[in-house]
Formats: sequence, C-alpha cells, structure tokens
Amino acid sequence: MTKCLAHRQFLKQQLYSFNKVDTKVIMEQLTKFNKILDDLENIEVHLKDEDKDILLFCALSRSFESFKDTMLHGKEGTVNLEEVQAALRTKKLTKSKDLRADENVEGLSVSRGNDGGGGRGN
Repeated sequence: MTKCLAHRQFLKQQLYSFNKVDTKVIMEQLTKFNKILDDLENIEVHLKDEDKDILLFCALSRSFESFKDTMLHGKEGTVNLEEVQAALRTKKLTKSKDLRADENVEGLSVSRGNDGGGGRGN
C-alpha cells in the first residue's frame, strides 16, 4: 500500500466516519472496521488501543447503548478492542439463538392451536 498523504487521509476518514448500520450483519462490519485498522497499520499509522476502542464504541448505534455502558463501566481496568469485539460477537450469537428459540415456540403454539377438536368443553 502506498503511504502517500492522500491515502493516509482517506483511510483515516473511513475510520473516523465508520458507523454501524443496524440492517447489516455485525460480523461483516467488524471485519470492515478491522480491515481499516490493518490498512492504517500497514502504512505505519499507529493508533493507541484506547482510541480504537472509543472509535468502535462511537460507531455503534443507539441500540447498543446498554452494551457500551456495560463494557465501559461494568468492569474494572481497561477494555481492549479484542474484548469488545468478542463481546459483540457473543451478543450476536446469543441474539440469533434467542430468535431461533422464539420461532420454535411460535411454531409449537400454532400447531397446538390447530388441533381440530374445538378446544375444551367438547
């Protein structure tokens, strides 16, 4: 990669304006965020870990407010980027499992309601 000023500024702009879009998959967005960080590192633009964390927190939408509060204030010591990303992946996996469980419960209640016997009292 070229280390020219224009390229460096372009990558920094991508990083500083990065925002999570609720309609996109969090895993894909984390990959994009990490790629921007890697590209910056490759052209010798070094960011403090603390700054990377804050940039990721700022990129999260309002639906992640409680997550941000928990990560920033819910533990002692510093939070690193790997911990934040691992927690986001875990949150996504947990949410996916919950949605699948809700779909299974809904499917069961629909099949139970269509027993054809007319319900109680028959």
